[in-house]
Amino acid sequence: MLEALKNKKLYINILIMGILGISILVGAVYSLNSFTRHGKTISVPDFTGYYYKELKSQPEFSKFRFEIIDSIYDASKEKGSIVSQDPKADSKVKENRHIYLTIVALNPETIEMPNLVDLSLRNASSIIETYGLKINKLSYVPDIAKNAVVDQKYRGEFIEPGTLIAKGSGIELVLGLGTETDYIKVPLLIGLTRKQAIKELHLASLNLGPEHFEEGDDTTTVRIYRQSPNYSKKQNVKMGQFIELWYKSDANFDFEQYLESIKSADGNINSVNDSISTEEF
Repeated sequence: MLEALKNKKLYINILIMGILGISILVGAVYSLNSFTRHGKTISVPDFTGYYYKELKSQPEFSKFRFEIIDSIYDASKEKGSIVSQDPKADSKVKENRHIYLTIVALNPETIEMPNLVDLSLRNASSIIETYGLKINKLSYVPDIAKNAVVDQKYRGEFIEPGTLIAKGSGIELVLGLGTETDYIKVPLLIGLTRKQAIKELHLASLNLGPEHFEEGDDTTTVRIYRQSPNYSKKQNVKMGQFIELWYKSDANFDFEQYLESIKSADGNINSVNDSISTEEF
């Protein structure tokens, strides 16, 4: 009898421990699911264009945690604004997810001015592009070395190699005229973007002149439809001359058809280019 009673108590204790263990396990699983919000996700908004302080003050963004991990300099965007994020917009994440941000630097990165003197125009242009600088103007002076860099200027003043300068700054190259006084050809710029045209002009020893944006000043969506002086197979301008450009959107102008008309016109390009300004689009 005593032995049976002991066994009964043992079974009861085992049952109680089993129930307690199952209860603890269920509670742990429930708590874990609650803590991790198992199966519940939210969509990440697009934070680009916002400022970091704005994100911290907006109640609708309180479900995320933000961290700035990088900054870049971009003169076309507002300083301090967000330019990229990780995870990207519309990604599905859980609440309190870290969003890693890249913002526009408040101050541009500085670099040392390279030494371009005695280099050819083509080599100097390549180095300027590598350094993240740009050519603002080409000037020509009497010098035996044709199209070689005689001097380099920044904001109208001569700049010594090694001088700290903001990345993205414009440089003026002073080049030699050489011993020849011949005229040069104007390249065909029709159909090119602004960036492409500037590069072509500089490689041809020419400068960017007045610009006309007939559909706003968004330089990323327009191409050149007219230039002055006009393209010609003949050498008819001097080195350093300024070329005037007009821009139109692809949506409002058939560049392929116009370029075909230029090719068919051959030597009579002036009449084709002049007629374009009188047409209605």
